[in-house]
Amino acid sequence: MDTLISILKVIHIINAILMAWPFYALVIVNQRVRLGPPLGDRLDTYLENIIKNRTIPCFVFQATALVSGLALVYLRSQSLGLLLTNPALGLKFLLLLLIGALLTFVHVSLQPQIDALFAQAGTPVAADLAPRIGALRLRRKQLASVCLFVVLTNAMLGVQVWTPFPIWLTAVLVVAIAAFTLRAYKSVTPYGWA
Repeated sequence: MDTLISILKVIHIINAILMAWPFYALVIVNQRVRLGPPLGDRLDTYLENIIKNRTIPCFVFQATALVSGLALVYLRSQSLGLLLTNPALGLKFLLLLLIGALLTFVHVSLQPQIDALFAQAGTPVAADLAPRIGALRLRRKQLASVCLFVVLTNAMLGVQVWTPFPIWLTAVLVVAIAAFTLRAYKSVTPYGWA
């Protein structure tokens, strides 16, 4: 049983790492902005394809994190009621659902709108469509930032599931995560954390 729990822990942690995609999406988007016009060129097509084709893998990583996390609870002879009595675990579960909801919104609403505008726009993109595409891309970037914040917070809470940190330390870490997320939103983070 201990071996199975250890394997599930590794699977769960690897999936948490793989869910860091929002950070890399922000890096891509910020790099694209630095290049400037024209909108709709081959580079735009290339970057849009990278971004939109990561949705399904993200759903798989989220589902795997959910299943492995619940299996870890079950294999430790705990009930799902632990989601209500263990604040870190309960919040991790809710945050994972939030990430799934945000990704679903991007996948079924935002991305199809962006794709449709690019399809009708031609190359280069018509001046009247560029602001609409820009607004949708900005919304997607904002949601990627929220997802990044949630993924990093979820990872921090994961460390606390069985051994909680003091509340003040959790608060400090959440503020640090928010600061890093804001930095990733606004820049290409050329020096990583620094």
